[in-house]
Amino acid sequence: MTVVVSSGQTVTLDSENPYSQVIVENGGYALVEGGSYATEVDVQSGGRLGIYGSAGTVTLESGASADVDAAQSVIVQSAAMLEVPIQADIQNLQVSGGAQIKLSDAQYDASDDGTYVLDPAGLAKLEGLVESGVDSDYYGQTTYDGLLSELAGDTVTYGLAPSDEEGSQVLLTVDDGTPCFCRGTLIATERGEIAVEDLAIGDRVRTASGSLRSIRWIGHRSYSGPFIRGNRNVLPIVIRAGALGDGLPRRDLSVSPLHAMAVEGVLIPAVCLINGVSILQAERIDEVTYFHIELETHDVLLAEGAPSESFVDDDSRNMFHNAAEFRRLYPDAVLLPAVYCAPRIEEGPVLEAIRTRLNAEAGIAPVPTSARSIEGYLDEVTRTVIRGWARNLHSPEPVRLSLFDNGIAIAEIVADCPRPDVGPDCGFCFVVPGGFTPHMRHVIEIAQADDPGMSRNFLGHTPWILDQQAAGERLITQSAVPASSATMRGYIDRASRDRICGWISDPARPGESVAIQVVVNGTIAERSVANGRRPDVADAGAGPERCGFDLLFVPPLSPLTRQIIEVRNERTGALLGQPVIVEAADQFDPDFEEAVRRATSSVQDAKGYDRVLSFLAAQMERLKQSHADHQSGRIRNTTQRERSRRGLVLPARRALRALVVDARMPDARRDAGSCAILSHMFALQTLGYDVSFVAADEMGSASAQVMDDIDVCALPFYNSVEDLLRRQAQSFDLVYLHRQDIATRYLPLVRQYQSKARVIYAVADLHHMRIARQAAVEERPELMAKARQVRDAEYAAARQADVVLTHSTVEAAILRRDVPGVEVHVVPWAVVVRKQVPSFEKRSGVLFLGNFSHAPNTDAAIWLTEEIMPLVRRQRPDIGCVIAGADMPERVRRLAAPGVEAVGHVRDCGALFDKVRLNIAPLRFGAGIKGKVLDSLAAGVPCVTTHVATEGMELPAALADATGDTAEALAALIVSLHDDSTTHARMDHAGRRFIRERHDRAVVAETLGSAFGNHIENRQAG
Repeated sequence: MTVVVSSGQTVTLDSENPYSQVIVENGGYALVEGGSYATEVDVQSGGRLGIYGSAGTVTLESGASADVDAAQSVIVQSAAMLEVPIQADIQNLQVSGGAQIKLSDAQYDASDDGTYVLDPAGLAKLEGLVESGVDSDYYGQTTYDGLLSELAGDTVTYGLAPSDEEGSQVLLTVDDGTPCFCRGTLIATERGEIAVEDLAIGDRVRTASGSLRSIRWIGHRSYSGPFIRGNRNVLPIVIRAGALGDGLPRRDLSVSPLHAMAVEGVLIPAVCLINGVSILQAERIDEVTYFHIELETHDVLLAEGAPSESFVDDDSRNMFHNAAEFRRLYPDAVLLPAVYCAPRIEEGPVLEAIRTRLNAEAGIAPVPTSARSIEGYLDEVTRTVIRGWARNLHSPEPVRLSLFDNGIAIAEIVADCPRPDVGPDCGFCFVVPGGFTPHMRHVIEIAQADDPGMSRNFLGHTPWILDQQAAGERLITQSAVPASSATMRGYIDRASRDRICGWISDPARPGESVAIQVVVNGTIAERSVANGRRPDVADAGAGPERCGFDLLFVPPLSPLTRQIIEVRNERTGALLGQPVIVEAADQFDPDFEEAVRRATSSVQDAKGYDRVLSFLAAQMERLKQSHADHQSGRIRNTTQRERSRRGLVLPARRALRALVVDARMPDARRDAGSCAILSHMFALQTLGYDVSFVAADEMGSASAQVMDDIDVCALPFYNSVEDLLRRQAQSFDLVYLHRQDIATRYLPLVRQYQSKARVIYAVADLHHMRIARQAAVEERPELMAKARQVRDAEYAAARQADVVLTHSTVEAAILRRDVPGVEVHVVPWAVVVRKQVPSFEKRSGVLFLGNFSHAPNTDAAIWLTEEIMPLVRRQRPDIGCVIAGADMPERVRRLAAPGVEAVGHVRDCGALFDKVRLNIAPLRFGAGIKGKVLDSLAAGVPCVTTHVATEGMELPAALADATGDTAEALAALIVSLHDDSTTHARMDHAGRRFIRERHDRAVVAETLGSAFGNHIENRQAG
């Protein structure tokens, strides 16, 4: 039975009838009583639903609301609201970014298995959740920023169910398990094995069948360790070298839990192969970045030599941070049902047979839990320090522990340090000599030393993974023999960054050549035997003739760090004299640059590469952070506060800081959006802000020029917007996000890393209006669906921002109507008015100017040349038309014809305005304020336009009269105005007066200051 609840209706569905489909329209209300069941319920925008029985699938469209007690599946779209009462039972809940969930009464906690327990007290957007036991400074003040900040804009799946008998809590489980590779995974390609993060779209990868296939898309997704703590759907799986048989993988392979490996003709998710020894899951991790490779169809790639699946879109693409990139690259792509290249096995006898074989090859024998003799945990693992505790369950003696890095024992630790929080002296703190290199993944494990049942005696939180930060080979640090007090005879003649030479003799064994170690900064750099001829030593009676050594450091030691060089007797560890110290170079001059180039070019082996890269990367990291601290004023402000606290200086008011984020570097000659953002940055400076700018999609662009008094944040100091926000955490007072895609991508990260900042969302124009109008003009229904998606994203961003800026009064009214409660301000951008313009007689013809990467401009150019200008030239064949603008496609260039000139990009638009009598903006669709119209009026050139082109500008009558929406009307306006010098002069003066009054720099600064007024006043008051 199908029920449609229309506007104004209230319909109660009782238990007497089965309901296959229920549709609740705008203004309607449907109530599913206890004992009733509805198979499918669709609540449209403005509709309301109450389910006190149960339902199959419930879909809440944007603007809908519902109370749901029980359902198999609930889909909550952006801007919809779902209220979940105590004892709710929802098996599958999908929540889109911008949706609201309200849950009833109480508090929040998190269990180690990734299940979030909520007692939420009527919280909207899951606000106020802070994970227990975690520093709130890391997570910020709201759950949406902390728990779900990395998921904004995605569709996230949860499960809701009662968590205890009293029904006082609700369980929320994040289901986020798309299969992926970890950073550093080597993928077979036609050019050899290449790290997955270094691959690009179009590269050809080699499949297990031996064929070469092009990469269609590469998705990537990053998680911080605290965010995924305890979430086994996300924590990576480590497949040890050789764990899959036949020596595969050739190196340790790390993948996400649901990433499938091809074994014996079937695909098996890595999580199904875990055995705790050769295939294991991380318990803790500092951070992880996942990558996945998509081909045209699902296939089996070779990762570290092991057959491993490519990406298949099973409606999971949106979990990747760069999902929008795919939609831009393939706007017409249709989501098809996932088709796998082989059977996917997650249970049953086939899986069990494969597991049994792999476990047998790994030598795994069952060890009863009772065999455990120690307990303890890893508390902290960094690249320099490992801390934790361990104690023997059956003995008070301190426990000896073995420390493993990627399965290799690198140290033995005794847990005998004070730990009053857990009992007797059972703590340990191990300082890693030289630190773990950031250029490889480290799987850290600590187990009871010399224990045959070691696989069951690892400490809790083991394994702990430090993820790779850049590509590189593994560096194994060798421990030098500890120095003894024995006295050696000899002398170091020379010690430099590239060579050490001298002689050595052991008085305890006269006449014997000494085996030596050359130790640099606590690590063995070279081993040799001192048996070179030294007749000078023998002639002096100081030692045997064959006692010399002369060794070269390959590669040379880095001049960027202080080098402590020792020569030791390898047998006894006795030092030869005192260590030689080669100080780090303290100037970065041309000579030092040459030394660095020479040192790096002399690297000849993997060990040398890793050593030099590790050092250089560490210095680069230090320089980047130091640069960020300097740029943000963090060190200066901290010192100032400390000196002020001690009464040494008077408190100083810190300058306000603003960060402006856009996709590209602004170029005023390219588009109006660039003009607007440049104008607003200069206005921010006028308001007293120190302004920084970052171009999200052009971090390394050569166009990252220096703008006047604006810090441009780009490579090499910042790799991404997230990198900038993290390095300069809590240092910005205001973050300005330009356009919807930037707001959607980075607003949650801003809330996480800049939680004190006021967030400004500058819409530029409402993209969904432009797309919807394009759909109507071009009769393309698929664009209407896209328009709705963009609208939802724009409105979601508006809700999450503190202030929304628009240039159009019409769009401001729409936002206030559709997104009530949002603070919206209309702020223009500055346009410079031409003081002198050529006379009417010196001008002729019509100009159309626009950026042709913008769809409305291409459509307008075609309409102008194919329909409008032919009508003009029938009456006035002497009136010509010039089409100009950046990014002009070939299809527009081909519009050139007698009387129509297509010139493409012009560096000086002023020269074009000086030649023509009229500008035309024949836009059939679009949104926002049109820069081409403002520039025309500022140049004293009247503009013939459609109503779309002047929407939201509030032009005076003298200018608004030159408006028409048909080809005939626009052609008539061109013909009548082209030779009317009186009307031309009136419109010239009216246009320039309009720009002076509405778009002067002072007006922009005043309007922008009004929008930020409360923020500025609060800072000044504080």
